[in-house]
Amino acid sequence: QMTRVQEAFRDEPLVAILSHSVTPEIDSVATLAAYGELHGVDPDRWHLLTGDRAQIYALARRSYFAALDEGDGGPDDFVHTENFVLVDPQHRIRGYYDGTSTADVDRLIDDIRRLLREVHEG
Repeated sequence: QMTRVQEAFRDEPLVAILSHSVTPEIDSVATLAAYGELHGVDPDRWHLLTGDRAQIYALARRSYFAALDEGDGGPDDFVHTENFVLVDPQHRIRGYYDGTSTADVDRLIDDIRRLLREVHEG
């Protein structure tokens, strides 16, 4: 579904897609690059990110509010969500969308278009 979003905004420089690894101990930069190439990810637009597990999980919980539980980012902790989160240029969350739902991804695309109009109109 995220490929649909990438294609809808391929020529829009203000739109970036971030995907955070939920298994950074497995997902090296090289592994993510190979995954991206296999799935048609445009690396100039869609950034596949990995890093320290505890920091990624804290970001998911505290910045994106992606999980309700308060894990510690340790080896038994796990955060996974199918949600896409729309964040505006001021770093405010504008919406959550079920990435497995065609209707929700359609709504995300519409909301990105609306946000771009707001940004371009000033």
